[in-house]
Amino acid sequence: MPTAAGRRVVASQNYVASYVGAKILEQGGNAFDAAIAVSATLSVVIPHTSGLGGDGLLLAKTPEGIIAINSTGWAPKNIGEDKIDPRSPRSIVIPGLVELWHAMEDYTTMSLDRLLEPAIKLAVNGFHVGRGLHHAIVNSEKLSQDWQSLYGGKRFGDRIRVRGVGEVLRNVARDPRSFYEGEVAEKLVEGLRKRGVPVELDDFREFRAERVELLKTNYKGYTVYEFPPNTQGITTLQILRMVEMTGINKLPYNDVKRVNEHVRISALAYEDRDQYVADPRFHPLPAFLLDNNYLTQRLMEVGMEAKVNQDGDTTFFTVADEENKVGFIQSLFQPFGSGIVVNDIVFNNRGDNFTEGRNKPEGRKRPLHTLSILYAEGRDDELIIGCAGGDLRPQIHSEVLEYYVDYMMEIDEAVNAPRFMFTGNKVVAESRLGTPSTKLEPFSPQVGIVQALKTKRDLHIAVADPRSEGVSLPV
Repeated sequence: MPTAAGRRVVASQNYVASYVGAKILEQGGNAFDAAIAVSATLSVVIPHTSGLGGDGLLLAKTPEGIIAINSTGWAPKNIGEDKIDPRSPRSIVIPGLVELWHAMEDYTTMSLDRLLEPAIKLAVNGFHVGRGLHHAIVNSEKLSQDWQSLYGGKRFGDRIRVRGVGEVLRNVARDPRSFYEGEVAEKLVEGLRKRGVPVELDDFREFRAERVELLKTNYKGYTVYEFPPNTQGITTLQILRMVEMTGINKLPYNDVKRVNEHVRISALAYEDRDQYVADPRFHPLPAFLLDNNYLTQRLMEVGMEAKVNQDGDTTFFTVADEENKVGFIQSLFQPFGSGIVVNDIVFNNRGDNFTEGRNKPEGRKRPLHTLSILYAEGRDDELIIGCAGGDLRPQIHSEVLEYYVDYMMEIDEAVNAPRFMFTGNKVVAESRLGTPSTKLEPFSPQVGIVQALKTKRDLHIAVADPRSEGVSLPV
């Protein structure tokens, strides 16, 4: 089902992962327990979007407050400053997903071996190719010989085994730091180096997830939070602030003038992203980006051009129990990342996000990151919104929130509603929006795959996007 209501819920992009998360909740686990189990399962069954070779972010609302953890990887110290060729060995940064699980153990109630058991069984015994994975395989060129031997020629319903992933997961279940130090890490580093990746064991050993403080702004009675740089969360907040300042949402949501102004606002926000967002350990974020005077000045400017890459693959899911609400996003960047495979683990190509200036490649630097999660609270309700969407994520987050706040849609209606996207040189929109644009299918994953959670009093509503094979389940 695309929408579920209850005191314990889970919604993800894959029905197997949603089922695994629901079983953990049913067995008495909390939302953090279920999140690790769902994350690991997604790493196996939709490997084009995420996995042990990728990274992730966690946003949780607990009785003690908001928890935000950034576990996006840094570049190897020997990366150099030359431009990185797309999907080349130099595009791989240190994977952060397993370290994120490690950081979450402070909040879990079940042992890691129990939480990873479903994913291990799927990896070792095999799983059936879903529709999303089928399309990713068909649309991918032969990325490497290792990739070809695992996924080449596989089609919907075929069975795949990734025993190497299962072996690593067994080690991680005993000690998650084994992925970063010790025999497992040594084998991974050796395999990566053989494939031309300029990585050292110290690059893995010294990597840690980072607890961060979210950025926030106000939007029509809601306090809206997003992740700080190195993510593009600030871009979502800028879009929302300028939408409110211009009053464009007094128009019908499919009014051509409203769509055009929204596109113009997005272009301004993306230009600021490309100029100012980078790893804050190297270049702190300027404080003026959400200032009304600055945004007013930006809105008076015209003819801005932003670089927006429509190609990307990610997966977001949400879980809630009686006390905790969790949003979790994980990614390789493009479908199957770099295409480089070691021990059946597909490694990311996040280094492709390095550009120039503040965001140029440097050792131990994290690239500008497309991942983020939106959390909003106000009017007696709370929202967590996340998606697969790459560079388009700020527009997807803002459009879904605007549908909910400005157009009085329920959260499932806001997720289902037709979306449009500015892609840098054109505007694409789902055909049912009925506006002049490059028309997509009525429900197209090209405008993002959203999972969302609404909480009001003691009730959660979880939504899985009908643009994917995901489901939401109550427990």
